[in-house]
Amino acid sequence: MNERKLKVILAAQQVFQEKGIIATSVQDILTAAGISKGTFYNYFTSKNECLLAILEMANEESITRRRKLLLGQDRTDKTILALQIVTRAHVDRERNLLPIYEAVFFSKDDEMRTFVRKQYLSEISWLSGRLLEVYGPESGPYRVDGAVMLVGMMQHIHHFVKIGGREKNTFNYDQLVPFTIRRLDDIMAGMIAGEDKLLGKALLEKLTYTDNEDIKDVIMKELRLMLTRFEKNREEKGIEFVSFLLEELVTGNCGPTILESVTISFEAHYSSTMYAEEISKLCGQINILANLRSKGALNTDN
Repeated sequence: MNERKLKVILAAQQVFQEKGIIATSVQDILTAAGISKGTFYNYFTSKNECLLAILEMANEESITRRRKLLLGQDRTDKTILALQIVTRAHVDRERNLLPIYEAVFFSKDDEMRTFVRKQYLSEISWLSGRLLEVYGPESGPYRVDGAVMLVGMMQHIHHFVKIGGREKNTFNYDQLVPFTIRRLDDIMAGMIAGEDKLLGKALLEKLTYTDNEDIKDVIMKELRLMLTRFEKNREEKGIEFVSFLLEELVTGNCGPTILESVTISFEAHYSSTMYAEEISKLCGQINILANLRSKGALNTDN
């Protein structure tokens, strides 16, 4: 991301936090960032798009940190899973985004509600995939139920603590997440032993399939455009990376671990170039789709 756009996003984030989403105007953002209206609209089509860019930037940071935590580690390690889950809360706190998330969650704006829906489904999809790795193949039919209940437990405990008046600085996600995972151990064992599921993965597939296929189409289109630029500029390494990713999206021949290594190398190779922001975003989306596919999240069986 270029420095000027980042400056606008950070300035907007500060204004949203101070004045609230509804009370903040585009002019407030222009004043805080010290830019013209033309510059703002060169980056964003609306105030809402700027707001969602703030949240998407935090989401991409969470995805990147989660991938790095898992790389080279035992994928069945519950301690790693807990660290990955906590990472999102840490990013949100570092950026002071909780008030913004709350405002977006309760917004009646269609664009905001769509964003919240996609974020929630993406989190459940990712978590259900990780539960399959942690609890083994026999957990397959029950992993979506487990993911929904785990998220629900964390949310309700957090809500209870909040309305109970405990100081927010004393609330420790590093304790909450391992605690709820320990509770999930018993829940998953009970569902597996009793062959007892409520949701299965069919409902999640129905909710996410269209979104994921749309994203895949967009990713492939952007990769082809990037390949054209690399070919024009004779970027041999870039051509090699993009060609591999395009083939992988079509065939799915390699596993998520190999794909993660490739995307990390791709990002590192172009980290100081004009392509850095675009490549980072694409690689994050590619890894999400690859993980869903490897866990069977896009299959039609239950």
